[in-house]
Amino acid sequence: MLTSYLWLKDWIDHNLAPQELADALTSLGLETRVIDDRRGKFANIVVGKVLSRKPHPDADKLSATEVDAGDGRKLSIVCGAPNVAEGQSVAVALVGAVLPDGLKIEKRKLRGVLSEGMICSERELALSDESDGILVLEGAPKPGTPINEFLEVEDAILEIDLTPDRGDCLSLLGVAREIAALTGNKIKIPLDELPKGKPVEGLKVEIKNEANSPRYTASGINGVKVAPSPLRIRRRLNAVGIRPINNIVDATNYIMMETGHPLHAFDRRDIAKGSIIVRNANEGEKFETLDGRKHTLNGKDLLIADAERGIALAGIMGGLNSEIKGDTSDVILEAAFFNPVSTRVTSRRLGLSTDSSYRFERGVNPDSVPFANARATAMICELGGGKASGYTDICAVKNEPRSVRVRTERINSILGVALKESEISSLFKRLAFDFESKGSEFTVKIPPFRHDISEEADFIEEVARLYGYDNIKATSPRLSQHDADGHSGYRDRRELNRLLSASGLHETINYSFINSEWRKSFFGADDPGKREPILLKNPINADWAELRTSLLPGLMNRAAFNIRHGEENVSIYETGAVFHPGDKGAVSEEFLCSGVMTAGSAGTEEIFGTNVPRDFFRLKGIIENVIGTSRGERPVFKRPSKPRGWLYDHRQLDIIFAGKTIGFMGQVHTLSSEPFEIDLDICCFEFSVNGLLELPVKETKTRNLARFPGIKRDIALVVDEKEEVGGIVGTILETDSDRIKSCRLFDLYRGKQVEEGKKSLAFRLLFVDESATLTDEAGDKIVQEIMERLKEKHNAELRG
Repeated sequence: MLTSYLWLKDWIDHNLAPQELADALTSLGLETRVIDDRRGKFANIVVGKVLSRKPHPDADKLSATEVDAGDGRKLSIVCGAPNVAEGQSVAVALVGAVLPDGLKIEKRKLRGVLSEGMICSERELALSDESDGILVLEGAPKPGTPINEFLEVEDAILEIDLTPDRGDCLSLLGVAREIAALTGNKIKIPLDELPKGKPVEGLKVEIKNEANSPRYTASGINGVKVAPSPLRIRRRLNAVGIRPINNIVDATNYIMMETGHPLHAFDRRDIAKGSIIVRNANEGEKFETLDGRKHTLNGKDLLIADAERGIALAGIMGGLNSEIKGDTSDVILEAAFFNPVSTRVTSRRLGLSTDSSYRFERGVNPDSVPFANARATAMICELGGGKASGYTDICAVKNEPRSVRVRTERINSILGVALKESEISSLFKRLAFDFESKGSEFTVKIPPFRHDISEEADFIEEVARLYGYDNIKATSPRLSQHDADGHSGYRDRRELNRLLSASGLHETINYSFINSEWRKSFFGADDPGKREPILLKNPINADWAELRTSLLPGLMNRAAFNIRHGEENVSIYETGAVFHPGDKGAVSEEFLCSGVMTAGSAGTEEIFGTNVPRDFFRLKGIIENVIGTSRGERPVFKRPSKPRGWLYDHRQLDIIFAGKTIGFMGQVHTLSSEPFEIDLDICCFEFSVNGLLELPVKETKTRNLARFPGIKRDIALVVDEKEEVGGIVGTILETDSDRIKSCRLFDLYRGKQVEEGKKSLAFRLLFVDESATLTDEAGDKIVQEIMERLKEKHNAELRG
């Protein structure tokens, strides 16, 4: 929020220079900086009076003027403004002056006519963006008067970076409260009054949604004349980033900046049948706002309407159909309190953020509604020459202040200080808190303007920031060292991460919430019911609307990012929590491990001097080694009974450990990777870390190297296409687990020499006997036993 240093002094006196004030507010938790200090930038700029004005002899658009600059100085000044005229009081920059934009004024000839200065516009004095002509000063100021003594020009603009919970400081009054708490000085509250006991004649106000509009006030002002606001008003509005429009609208914005309470003015002619109704919009109702945008409303949007149609979006923006126009004479001024949540929901849905909605969303003071209305009514009457004609106030829900118990002992314990009751009492008084004390306890009322305070801890924070964080001594916290809980699985998860990283995968950490489109485009119609997402009530933006039910969509997005930046060999993984709806509205949390690897066209990757293909089998081997190393037993891979539609049918497997399915792996279907704009083959895996760690760990046993040499045999089998290599390997190893030490597939063949619907698998076997040297006859016997079992279980035949 932008704040004017000089305007702020209307509300509280203080001796702090702009930078000192910024530092003081920062120490209170309101991060503040001076962004524009104009003090001392108006030297040699004085009030002048135009004595004569003649056309320039050699330029149609220039005028030759004589200006009285005081102290007997009669200056010849060439001026290009069309509105310069004899008798005007103007701002004159003398020779040697430097304007706020850095322009240095020098004596020079313009088309042969001497110019000894410059007659300034509002823009050249940094008072506004206006540049249509020179600034004509009101009244009859004495020539030669320094401009900073006549105009409010030597200001400093402060920018306060407020946290969302400090909506009370979105006004000069709010900032003045902070200065008052810091300095002990009193705030200067204006005493504007509204007509009492006299409702606005001919106006009926009805509230149909009391929950979202507990208080609504309207005042009538008749006989106004719409015109530009005086320079002082326009200057101040420009200083805080608000564009002046006319005296009526400017008054509402001016009071909003002073009190923090948004207001809105209607042209009374446009209020049908003199009726204002605060209601919910009809489903699909159309409404055009002041900015010319047309909106389609829903039944939850709060609308200010008349007897025929909507005339304002409550707390956000007025309607084009009831705006203040150049010939407006009678005005209805609205000041109300609207529910912050209702305002926020409508504002975000419509993409319509305004100064008004920004304040209502953060919560305004419900008790300040009449005060803001009175201030604005008085100002409109002053600027527009109108007369107040009545005041209607409907308070459907009365705001009852709540009290909180605050204990001295608790304050000192939390802050590590030793404050006395008298010191705490003094701090509460400076903060304008209404309280009662009894011994070491305080009963403090929560001020209606402080929506960020709700419990004792909040009052303790108020004591801390006013007492001064620098006055609280730093102490080291007491820490006790202990081992990680063995039952938490922390060490096992850390070991999984270590093994995955050692296998060439890079760890990523993503948000726990994702874009719903990622999930839908990745899983498609095959998205299982268990992946029903938990929607966020207040997402940080529309792209992060739900809690993730799988880690894979986030990893696909990361893979796409890397590929777009030229890194095609992507191997990434993540271990983290996913979330599912639980019983009775609870949230069920599960810890998963997932990975994504580019394959196929991504080619090979050199590992220890060897080119290793990046493919489905490489990823399968990584999973097998990681789980096998960490748990003492390798997993089994099996084709799923129900294939996943977002993976290729012939490239997907269930991951089974200790007889239970804990996850899956496979190659992502092109239709699932296209929405991420990935044109490379992608393999992925995902398994439940919880499910893996819950299963027993097989103890790893060591044994001596074999004393006797082993023998190797190669066998080539012909089996049905549907037979899985993993099952065949298991059958071979189970035939004689003591003597069959390894079984490795080294060839897979489909072709002319093999019957259609079948495939050839070649295995290399190693036999070792711990007690004797195996003979060829013994090896033949083992092979015969293996073939008998393979024939029985897999209908396998030796390939001829």
